[in-house]
Amino acid sequence: MNTSRNPSRMRTKIPRIYLRYSIWISAAIIVVLIVLLALTIYSVRERAIIDLFSTQQTLIAQRTASRTEESLRRCERGMLSLSRSLADGRAMAEHGPASIQNLADELQDIVQVIVVIDQDGLVTDAYPIEDAQMYRGLMLDNSAFKHAVRGLRERYSGEIRLVASAGKRTALPVRQTIGTGFPLFTAAGDYSGAVVALLRTQPIIGRSGEYDQNLLHELWLVDAKGHVVAPDVGALKASIIGGKPFMDKMPPVVFFSDPANHREIMLERDQRALKSIIAYAPIRIGANPWWIVLVTPYEKLLVPIRSASFNIVFGAIGLIAVVVITAVSLARADVKRLKMKEELKRLQEREEWQGKLLREKMTVAGIIEGSPVPMFVINQEHKVILWNRACTDLTGYSSEEMIGTNNYYRPFYETPRPFLADFIIDRHTESFAEFYGENKVTKSETISGAYEAVKHFKNLRGKDRHLHFLAAPIFDEKGEIVAAIETFLDVTREVETTKILQEYAETLQNEVDENIHLRKEKEELSNYLESIIESLPDKIYDLNKNGIINYVSRHLARSRQGRSDPAGKHFTEYVAPEHRDYVVSKWEQAQQGIFEPYELDVVARDGTKRHLLLTSNPVKGTDRFVLVQRDITEFKELEKKYYESQKLAAIGQLSAGIAHEVRNPLSSIKMSLQILEKRMQPTGNDLKRFKIAQREVEHLEKLVSDVLIFAKPTTPQKELIDMRSLIEHGLSMVEKAINDKQIHVHRHFEHEHEMIAVDPAMLSQALINLFLNAIDAMEPGGTLGVSAHGQADRLTIEIEDNGCGIDEEDLPHLYNPFFTRKNYGTGLGLTQVKRIVDQHGGEIDVFSKKGEGTRFVITLPRGSEASSGQAGEETHKSSERG
Repeated sequence: MNTSRNPSRMRTKIPRIYLRYSIWISAAIIVVLIVLLALTIYSVRERAIIDLFSTQQTLIAQRTASRTEESLRRCERGMLSLSRSLADGRAMAEHGPASIQNLADELQDIVQVIVVIDQDGLVTDAYPIEDAQMYRGLMLDNSAFKHAVRGLRERYSGEIRLVASAGKRTALPVRQTIGTGFPLFTAAGDYSGAVVALLRTQPIIGRSGEYDQNLLHELWLVDAKGHVVAPDVGALKASIIGGKPFMDKMPPVVFFSDPANHREIMLERDQRALKSIIAYAPIRIGANPWWIVLVTPYEKLLVPIRSASFNIVFGAIGLIAVVVITAVSLARADVKRLKMKEELKRLQEREEWQGKLLREKMTVAGIIEGSPVPMFVINQEHKVILWNRACTDLTGYSSEEMIGTNNYYRPFYETPRPFLADFIIDRHTESFAEFYGENKVTKSETISGAYEAVKHFKNLRGKDRHLHFLAAPIFDEKGEIVAAIETFLDVTREVETTKILQEYAETLQNEVDENIHLRKEKEELSNYLESIIESLPDKIYDLNKNGIINYVSRHLARSRQGRSDPAGKHFTEYVAPEHRDYVVSKWEQAQQGIFEPYELDVVARDGTKRHLLLTSNPVKGTDRFVLVQRDITEFKELEKKYYESQKLAAIGQLSAGIAHEVRNPLSSIKMSLQILEKRMQPTGNDLKRFKIAQREVEHLEKLVSDVLIFAKPTTPQKELIDMRSLIEHGLSMVEKAINDKQIHVHRHFEHEHEMIAVDPAMLSQALINLFLNAIDAMEPGGTLGVSAHGQADRLTIEIEDNGCGIDEEDLPHLYNPFFTRKNYGTGLGLTQVKRIVDQHGGEIDVFSKKGEGTRFVITLPRGSEASSGQAGEETHKSSERG
């Protein structure tokens, strides 16, 4: 019986032993994890508090630097006012001491003493009066001060050092400080000394009550050489954590160059190396940089951290005790094992949730403290009310420089210009294109009322950047816009990636185009018959009984231009809306068996007006129709010219009859005026009226002559002549008009002789008309250019002036009969020129711009058979004379 029970008991004890061991091992693991968690929380909390404290100290240093510079400016303004009141030696002698004493009393909170030095730099007097004996006899030892005040005769602000002169004993501690001064001059203008104000360094940098109450840090004023001016602790010797050299071997400008404006260092104090945190801010004193430095011992900062960490340790110890007690309880009472296990699971889940809540809280706190997205907010007055830390990091401008101002354009542009937020505040979103370009600003798809754009900056803090701007309105409870927020992200990498993708897409497109080209080459043989139809000048549509296009000729050309294939569409889709009803009615007639051609006036894609003739016919044996479209624009133009020529011929005959009837009375009137002038010999206004009447008669004679020439054109009687002599003849005919206006004539002939077969009289008349038009268009003193050049078979004549020019809308009508913009004239001059050039088989072109001048270019054929033609013309003329 006993033997049979022992194995059973052993089997029962073994699982219990294993269970106990597993419980103790689990408890030990939990204890270790709790200890590690406590240490991790302590380390993270310590680092977070140190970073936060460093940032706060940096802000304090920056505010102290600002106030220090303000005190220095205040002293400089007082000294400037004093220098103006003591501008000469007489003013200094009369009321100089009283003025200096008043200024010393006024600035006693920041000025230690105001001293007067002679031309050798020796202190002769000091204010307040009670300190005069202490400073008299001291020597100002500063070469920069002497150079500025005595050499350049200018005001000086910066480092000041007073030392004891030879034979002078003083208990005054000689040390470097800050001062400002101005030179003094005698009545003759010679340098006689200077007035110098020495500042109280410690009261200046420690004027704020909040700094005095801060017992954790010391406030130092460090000069450009690394010496601590206030308080007087000697040269600042420190080593940066990480093994970098001492500061006395490193220039202060390098030591204080960290963009974060704070760092951890080892300071040598009382022959001990103490780990400390320093925060600093630069100030400008004179020409050299100084620094405001806040020094905080590491140990003083960690005292409150460690005090708070004891709670974490006590909590961890308590948790460990609970775990141990739980493990012992589980080991002694297996009955409660499942219950305690569930309890432990719930505890672990609660800790996990607590950890999640803690992480979420830290995340929200991080967002509130400073978002990583650069952003700023402006109010309705376009003043900055928020400028976050990320914005400062991107632009280099701090929130102190921006908040309360409208200078948010400075990091990006040299001159003021509105941002997206400004347009939203002013509700002028339609004006985006003026500053950002067309279609550069888009409405946000995710944020209501927001707009976004991408802008390229070639040099933003030394980098080429693409920034994505997003601006959105901020509404109050009434739905009114009270402010606007704008964010900007650096999307340079995304833009570059987009360019790479575009290049890749272009490469793929080129490959696709090449494949399409190869496919077209394979289809050339099957398209042979279709290409024959494509070659026809008419356009042919193959339509079914419902007007749907089965095929249209020249669709290959349309496809090369990127147009879609018209097959499967109704043909009226390609008809202009104003002609659609008319075409549909004709199509219905064709379906009824009435096939009549009809015409349409359409406007082509290039803007030209075209005349189309459309004819429809059925395709035999099918229910299809063929619609033929023919361009008859040229036929219409010829028809129009024919009717115009008939009309002009009728006008010419009528004009010739009227001109013939008017010529004889005009001759009688002219002759009568000449006789009356000789007999009456009028003077004054009577003579003036006679001259006016004679000019008007001559003008009417010219009008009648032009009308007769236009109405009765003759055939050119060509003969071989030198074009140069013909041009000179034309210029001599208008010599009086040239001299009256003092026109300068410039001639340019490519060859000495330019022989050509023309009618001299007709071409001379054409040249005279062009010369007169040019002279009329120019002001007195203008320039008329005449040139002739050409090839073996053609000769080109150019006539150019620098007159008033011709309006662009008048150019198409220049050669129309009776068209003129002058207050006088027939409007037939250029018509005659065009007809003469056309009769000689030449061409005439005009180039003109309003206010710049006009250039006429005439191109005439030389005539290869001019010699034989000239002999024939001479024989013909002789026979007529016989």
